[in-house]
Amino acid sequence: MNDVEARRFRDIADAAPALLWSTDASGAADWFSAGWLRFTGRSLDSLLGDGWTREVHPEDVERCVAIRATSAEARHPFSLDYRLRHRDGGYRWVYDSAMPRLDVDGRLLGYVGSCIDIHERKELEEKLAERTQALRLAERRQGAFLATLSHELRNPLAPIANAASVLRTLESSNPILARLREILERQVGRLGRLVEDLIDVTQSAQGEVSLINERVGIDGVVQAAIAASQEKIDAGHHTIDLHMPEQRLAVKGDPARLSQALSNIIVNAAKFSGEPSAITIEVQPVAKTVQVKVKDHGRGIDPSFLPHVFELFSQEDQSFARTYGGLGVGLTLARRIAQLHGGDVEAFSEGPGRGSEFVLWLPLLEGELEAPAAGEVPNLAERYRVLIVEDNGDARESLRLHMEMWGNEVVTAHSAEAALEAARTFKPHIVLCDLGLPGIDGLQLLGPLRRRLAGQRTLIAAVTGHGRSEDQARAMAAGFDSFLVKPLHPASLARLLQAYASQGGN
Repeated sequence: MNDVEARRFRDIADAAPALLWSTDASGAADWFSAGWLRFTGRSLDSLLGDGWTREVHPEDVERCVAIRATSAEARHPFSLDYRLRHRDGGYRWVYDSAMPRLDVDGRLLGYVGSCIDIHERKELEEKLAERTQALRLAERRQGAFLATLSHELRNPLAPIANAASVLRTLESSNPILARLREILERQVGRLGRLVEDLIDVTQSAQGEVSLINERVGIDGVVQAAIAASQEKIDAGHHTIDLHMPEQRLAVKGDPARLSQALSNIIVNAAKFSGEPSAITIEVQPVAKTVQVKVKDHGRGIDPSFLPHVFELFSQEDQSFARTYGGLGVGLTLARRIAQLHGGDVEAFSEGPGRGSEFVLWLPLLEGELEAPAAGEVPNLAERYRVLIVEDNGDARESLRLHMEMWGNEVVTAHSAEAALEAARTFKPHIVLCDLGLPGIDGLQLLGPLRRRLAGQRTLIAAVTGHGRSEDQARAMAAGFDSFLVKPLHPASLARLLQAYASQGGN
């Protein structure tokens, strides 16, 4: 490069917005652009050699020097970010990238590099990281609160419902009691559904909804959803116009959750249809998906609100919310359940007074699943001894009946102490252990139970009403073989027996 070319290069470098620099083969700085000098407010002589390191933040100097030295040994390019002192005395984040200069024989001649000011971007990244951390903390607190809420609200709802049942036996000669009982049952049911929806939508947002993956006939999902929505349909004097394809379509998923998602959509249609009318439900295969369309002739959706219809607690008109009730979580939950199954829910409307159409689509199932369908008796060569440890009498008895229907020998225990005694005499093959036992809980019981059953192969499953991922992780880390979330689905119990059988049974 002659003097003219060198001068032209320096003029271009000095005009560049980036801070340019170069070093010799030893790593000593031998040139800085005018932009670097303007940024730091230092003279060229003060920066040459290792003088530039005095402008780097003390916490970043060692890292900068180490990365440069390591890269020079390998003759590799490098990039890093660090804080460089500005002429105003403060430090600003810069991004520094450099390439080695090699001669024809591959010997290192030095490095050329450039720095760009990324201070604003770095501040935004730090604020975003802080915000993300705060949101995650809030989500964890919300999850813990809702887990407690679910138990605290479910507990008083049960005796209220039982009290309503008692009133049923006393109301024959007292019409006032009959009316009070109807009000109690209706409002308890409504409160229970609100609590469950609120908990479900929060858990689904955090990926903490437990799903059963099995072959599901979409016709069964539709029929179950209509049955679950019948009260709202009848209340509005609506009718269902159902169109099903001739062939039976199947998806992979949780039948209860899928029915819940579709029921929420149907209830929404019934709620906002106004005058008695037909709600059309059409099922059809489209490419590799199955679509379930729910169309009503109700009040429709304003185009400006359509993008927000699936947002949590979203209500287009609060006066309608007060009239029809609800928290505005049903459609949010429906979409999140669909997305957990690899599908989605979409909303369409031509505007106010023109009705609405919601389309639930799911991937079509390819191939058969080996797991037994819900409600089927698992095909087992042997029957097993099952110990059920559960302090709730109704839950304990219903689970006992279910396992006995499949031919198993069952013993129940209401406490940790009773479970240990039963384990000593009964020697179970499978233990279903509730984690929320009074006194000694399920996690504390596991160790003594394992020792009591030492010498025989036993599958011990944790059973709980808490379905969060951290609850499962804690149970599995404690040594449980399986984790089941209440209410227990027949398919889950069947898979548990199949798992024991596949491991060699007795």
